[in-house]
Amino acid sequence: MKIYIVRHGSAVKGDVNDQSRSLTEKGLKQTDMAGKWLSSQSMKNAECWHSPYLRTRQTAENIVAACDIPLREENGLIPGGNIIELINQLQSLNHDVILVSHLPLVGHLASYLIDGAIMEQPWSPAECWLLEGEAAGSCMTATDVWYPNLSI
Repeated sequence: MKIYIVRHGSAVKGDVNDQSRSLTEKGLKQTDMAGKWLSSQSMKNAECWHSPYLRTRQTAENIVAACDIPLREENGLIPGGNIIELINQLQSLNHDVILVSHLPLVGHLASYLIDGAIMEQPWSPAECWLLEGEAAGSCMTATDVWYPNLSI
């Protein structure tokens, strides 16, 4: 199984309602480039899941436009989402998945799947990791990482 973990693109700062923060022009460009990178990957019947927050939906929409895959909103991908519940959902899949989420969840999920421990990890906006293996703690390997062009 392949799991692509993607942090949303750069978003506007200081919005009163965190859930309604949208991507900036830079964020839209970052997610467009991320979608192009993801579309070059060999995926097996993939789908893209995103949190209910606006900036992750916008990121995911750019990705699915580039990859021509289904889109699904997933409440468990919010910043403080439950890693174990999310992994239980992933274990039932028989296809690849792109997960679009937030800090700290992206780092927590990647570290748990790779090392079996939840650790803080910095992620650039629109950064993408490819993990391969069984969706369980310490059972996956990071086989590729894509970083956005920071000069945008």
